[in-house]
Amino acid sequence: MIFIITQDYILLINFIVKDVMKKIIVTIDAINYNEQALKYAIQIAKQSGGMILGVFLHDISYVYADLPGIFDLVPVEYSTIIKRQQEDHDKLNANMHLFNEACKKENVRHKIHAHDGVNVTDFLIKESMFADMLIVDEQISFAIQRADSISTFLTDILEDAHCPVLVVPEKYSPIEQVFLCYDGSPSGTKAIKMYSYIFSEWSAKNTTLISFNAEASAHISNSENIKDLLHQHFSNLTIDVEHEKRQEDSMLSYFKLREENALIVMGAYGRSPFSRLFRKSAANNILKNLKAPIFITHE
Repeated sequence: MIFIITQDYILLINFIVKDVMKKIIVTIDAINYNEQALKYAIQIAKQSGGMILGVFLHDISYVYADLPGIFDLVPVEYSTIIKRQQEDHDKLNANMHLFNEACKKENVRHKIHAHDGVNVTDFLIKESMFADMLIVDEQISFAIQRADSISTFLTDILEDAHCPVLVVPEKYSPIEQVFLCYDGSPSGTKAIKMYSYIFSEWSAKNTTLISFNAEASAHISNSENIKDLLHQHFSNLTIDVEHEKRQEDSMLSYFKLREENALIVMGAYGRSPFSRLFRKSAANNILKNLKAPIFITHE
């Protein structure tokens, strides 16, 4: 059977995609509430007419690890545990109230799923199967971490989530400029396509396709093909090619000058063969050193 795709059909599909409402997960530490990730979710949901699912995570395996007797059978005063549980329960209810009020104020559809237990990472990854995008705060962690590295929790989410992940900084800033990182790879192209589908309402935003070349050349891989794709999705597009022997250094310095009110789109973050180790390292470096939200996909 042969299907003939006409221009009218393409216009219809574009209209349908733009009119689809999105389901956005925002990840929230149930006890240490941080509203910055929610602010980004609200901005996106308001423009797309989407729904926000607040996933409140309370990892009791970490919270109660400092209480004697939990893991080593030493006698313990259980009234202390009961008191701690009640305090955490009160904080969770208060934080869920803050979430509900913030969404209601902006007239955004929303609901809550709360997980109180262990395996918070597995719970969130399962939730991501049924979402268009997951938003997570770059600072979120359920264990002690080094100040110069991203948390194990965030690393696991970036590697295993079943939808694109938007990692947001500790301070909210409205998004006005978008940078699409392109290296000619299938994963980089996939990230750009996923961004264009999820953020279809942002097609007119200032958008830059940025390619980092080690050679002194303005050529980008599959130039005609990628341009054809981009011009179907973005009406205000600029193409920029930067030259630097160490691409990771070039990326960081480039975005440092442009991080204000910016969104960065990257691909290929995952458990990987050696060919992806550089991309993972570059993503970690950017996550720790830039104050801009980063949209990441993996294969």
